[in-house]
Amino acid sequence: MSQDRSLTASFFLGIVTTIMAIAGFAVLLVIELVAAMLAYIYLAIYNTELFGYLVREARQVLDVFSTQFETFFPDSANAAYATLLGELGPKSILLLLIGLAVGALIRLAIWMITRIFRAFAA
Repeated sequence: MSQDRSLTASFFLGIVTTIMAIAGFAVLLVIELVAAMLAYIYLAIYNTELFGYLVREARQVLDVFSTQFETFFPDSANAAYATLLGELGPKSILLLLIGLAVGALIRLAIWMITRIFRAFAA
């Protein structure tokens, strides 16, 4: 009887842990999204020279994507450019790159904070 209770308890604990992990992931995703949009808006409004430079650099990244796609998938290059690469402008690529950078910085900060707490807890 007690073994059945421990199996049931561990099953529900696993479900609760999974739900909490999914909720934590969703919260982190929303935080990263909002932070990336705030960084993009800040650059566009307050640092127009830097924003213009980054848009020009993002255009070069988009050009590299298209040439790589033409190199590795020559049969699908025209369709891909018409559907995917043609729709993505340099500002969209810049927003994606800012999102990656902001997400990486947030995850690095969380990792460092957890390392510090673990060091003090040990």
